[in-house]
Amino acid sequence: MRNMKQVKWVIAILMIAVLPLGVALAQETSSSINGTIVDSDGNAISGATVIVTHEPTGQVKTLTTNDEGRYSARGLRTGGPYNIEVRNSGYSDAEEGNIFIKLGEDRAIDAVLVADAISLDTVTAVGVAAQSLTFNPDNMGAGTSVSQEQITNLPTVDRDIQDFVRLDSRVNLRSFGNGISVSGVNNRFNNISIDGVGIGDPFGLEAGGSPGLSQPFSLDTIEELNVQLSPYDVTLSNFTGANINAITKSGTNEFSGRAAMYYSSEDLQRDDSDFTREVYSISAGGPIIKDKLFFFLAYENEEQTRLANTSSVDVALAQQVAAIAANTYGVDVGNLNAPTDLVTEEESIVVKLDWNINEFHRASFKYQNNEDAQPTFANNGGGEISLSSHWYTNSFENKSYNLNLYSDWTANFSTELRVSNSEFDKVPQLNSILPHVEVEVGDGDSVFFGTEEFRHANELNVVTDNIYLEGNYFMGDHNLTFGVDWREQDIRNLFISQALGYYEFASIDDFANGIHSRYEYNRGTNEPRPEANWSWENLGLFIQDNWAVNDRLTVQYGLRWDKPNAGDKPRFNQDFFDFYGFANNNVVDEGTFQPRIGFNYDMSDERYMQLRGGVGVFTGGTPNVWLSNSFTNTGGDLTFYSSNGVDQDGVIFTLDPNNQPILDGSSRQNVDVLDPDFKIPTVLKSNLAVDAELPWFGLVGSVELEYIKAQDAIDYQHLNLGDPTGTLPDGRLAYWSDIENLSGRRGNANPDFNDVIYLTNTSKGETKRATVSLELPQTEHWYAKASYTFTDATETSAGTSSRAISNWNNTPAFNPNQALAATSAYEVENAFVFTTTYQNMFFGDNYTNIGLVWISQDGEPFSHTYSNDVNGDGIRDNDLVYVPLPGEYVLSDPSEAAEFETFLRTSGLAQYRGRVAPRNAFKAPRINTVDLNVSQELPAWGPVRATLFFNIKNLGNMIDSDWGQIITAGFDGNDVYRLNSIEDGIYELDWNGPTRFSTNRTASQWRAQVGFRLDW
Repeated sequence: MRNMKQVKWVIAILMIAVLPLGVALAQETSSSINGTIVDSDGNAISGATVIVTHEPTGQVKTLTTNDEGRYSARGLRTGGPYNIEVRNSGYSDAEEGNIFIKLGEDRAIDAVLVADAISLDTVTAVGVAAQSLTFNPDNMGAGTSVSQEQITNLPTVDRDIQDFVRLDSRVNLRSFGNGISVSGVNNRFNNISIDGVGIGDPFGLEAGGSPGLSQPFSLDTIEELNVQLSPYDVTLSNFTGANINAITKSGTNEFSGRAAMYYSSEDLQRDDSDFTREVYSISAGGPIIKDKLFFFLAYENEEQTRLANTSSVDVALAQQVAAIAANTYGVDVGNLNAPTDLVTEEESIVVKLDWNINEFHRASFKYQNNEDAQPTFANNGGGEISLSSHWYTNSFENKSYNLNLYSDWTANFSTELRVSNSEFDKVPQLNSILPHVEVEVGDGDSVFFGTEEFRHANELNVVTDNIYLEGNYFMGDHNLTFGVDWREQDIRNLFISQALGYYEFASIDDFANGIHSRYEYNRGTNEPRPEANWSWENLGLFIQDNWAVNDRLTVQYGLRWDKPNAGDKPRFNQDFFDFYGFANNNVVDEGTFQPRIGFNYDMSDERYMQLRGGVGVFTGGTPNVWLSNSFTNTGGDLTFYSSNGVDQDGVIFTLDPNNQPILDGSSRQNVDVLDPDFKIPTVLKSNLAVDAELPWFGLVGSVELEYIKAQDAIDYQHLNLGDPTGTLPDGRLAYWSDIENLSGRRGNANPDFNDVIYLTNTSKGETKRATVSLELPQTEHWYAKASYTFTDATETSAGTSSRAISNWNNTPAFNPNQALAATSAYEVENAFVFTTTYQNMFFGDNYTNIGLVWISQDGEPFSHTYSNDVNGDGIRDNDLVYVPLPGEYVLSDPSEAAEFETFLRTSGLAQYRGRVAPRNAFKAPRINTVDLNVSQELPAWGPVRATLFFNIKNLGNMIDSDWGQIITAGFDGNDVYRLNSIEDGIYELDWNGPTRFSTNRTASQWRAQVGFRLDW
């Protein structure tokens, strides 16, 4: 036996070692239980009755085993406890309770029936054998789950799911808060859903990935959270990064609820700037009709109050400007009576009904709405002051409806139907409809009034409809899944800056006399306010087989096909077609086949052990804003009028937004165009892992390798650079008209066009990742897990922006249109995460809980770039630096020579002397943070249990102000020096000094939160 175990360990290690490193949504809302019933000789028992009961709601499923002795209960509520009874004539009855199941899990519960005794195999029952979170035939791909208990007991000052997805060391929080990144890819490639409805940013504008100021739901409503990195289930779609899925709590036969208050202020953080944050949350659930109909309600309100920025501008001067506007121009431009506090408010509500229609059908309906409001005093602070007409409020609203129906039609056939609708609106609330006006009042100070220039025409609305139908047919050792997944999005995006007029005045007197120093006005060429108004749909078809090959091996294999189709096309631009030879109004319509296969092999003997893995194709996650750019910028949609005011150019100043001066203008030919053969980004994912119960303390160890290969990644190119005019000494192409003097940018560009950005695909880019973890499953007092991940990720385009031009020019490059795979801007090469919780009853039967999360990871990568335009492509800071050899350069300030040489050595640039330093070859300083939660239960008041808690984010910074610093560098490069000239192979440089890192001020200081909750 011992030799057999050694052989299994060797086989597992060898299979991982030979993993070929050259080899990737409708979302889950329920769980399943399956198993095999055999007699004491191991023979399958057909016709046995299996009764699965969800004890909190009384939901019962009665099943009959097939000829192979197998049963399958699908469409079950997540969680539990469940009770399983097995009955068969001639055998004693079997029963096992306290069984819990995870979201999306297909839990295996087997039974052995004998004449006088019953042994129920509960290897996978949560709470019976805690290691079952890992060991289960359904566990194949990479991912992690976060339970309701972890959400309650682990630290989270911000009350955001980011605090829980980070528990997986493969997840990186970009700049510690600006988006969730996995596999070294853009956070926009994630899919975030709750109860099967997408709740991520539906357009792709928000940096954090949420459709508002934060996530659109309360943590107190979450039953369970899943982070899936490579799930091979073909029912899952619309992501190439992570699939982050949560499920809302439901009512049961017992009335229960929670009321909570969370509070923080300037006294609970290092920064003493006045602010308060108060969160009030209440939720309740229970029966409407026992065993039949249940409700769950939740409401949360968050208010954060902060001081408005203080302006140094003389208030009397601002009042003088307001008086001139009223007396001379007859317009009330507001006042200076700003409240001292700015109150940002977030509000959410959830209503959920669950209905056990009968033993064969179950339904769930949910309504969810959240609204965010963030007041903004634009251009107010320091040497700027604004009148109330210039203020506005960022406003978000996100609401959704979804209906889920789970049905058992026969003993072998069941279905799941999901229908949902969601609507997202982002429309700023304005204090005025006026031109943007800036009046300089001396000493570099300015007074502003009128509508802030970027709010002149800024509205977004996205409506999403989804119908998902899944069938499951259970036959023998196979569970066949098939279905259809249809999604449609209607998008309306309006964004025009300076659409009401924009003026600058050099003095108050000039303002009084209408003598502007600058005037700009954007007006639609064919219609006053052109907008992107379009829709697209996606049809997904899938089929899959889950095959229990034998009692040790489970294989899941299937095929998914997604076919996008745009209902509208961008406006056709004849000028573009004539010059470039193809149309500018291309849309996405290429379908993608996605074969996937996963397996789990049980190598358990005296201890649990399994080998798991798979390979598959995944597509989706593209932000709609990237596709919408083609509708927004078709070329010539806007006519731009401008005047520098020297000769007035016939411009007569007016505050009438509907009658702005028209003069000789230029129709901007900025075109964003899609490759005619563009495909939604697609990747191939694969993983291979070994999980084993170790001989000590029930520890579970895991080793996992993953490989992800881009098949259709994004790549941006600029089509109007023109042909190169020559080559610079370091080998890069130049676009200068006068290459000798580095002047005259884009010398061979077409003057009829400005920026022409082409979105296409590339197969370049990959991620290699290795993860080692050690977990102590929950004991009476302790839970702990430590994991380390090494990541090597490359990409062509980081996709850091919502705008096509920014995605192109924010990518540091040697030659700007050369698609080269370089270190990903989202790569965190080495990451370590340690999580632990401790619970004990120090005071009677009242629990004390302590939760701690320690994250230690490499800093984010960055590039070194020139601070000026070196190659003449029109962008001043996207050119990777050439690192000159000694004697190959001179500094404009020779006294800096010694310090400059020291900098080259200490920064790592010296290793690239005589060549160009690669993109993202450098790292910001390492990051170490520790978060802590301490909670204490109070003596119960009847059925009510009260708890006090205290959260600290970045505990190290509380101990020492130099600890816990979150340091980043510019994602578009660090401008290290300026190239003044190249003469006779000698580079004349202006050195900008050592690398300028930025400190994330909010994330780098300790912050704390206190709270109180009542549970019943």
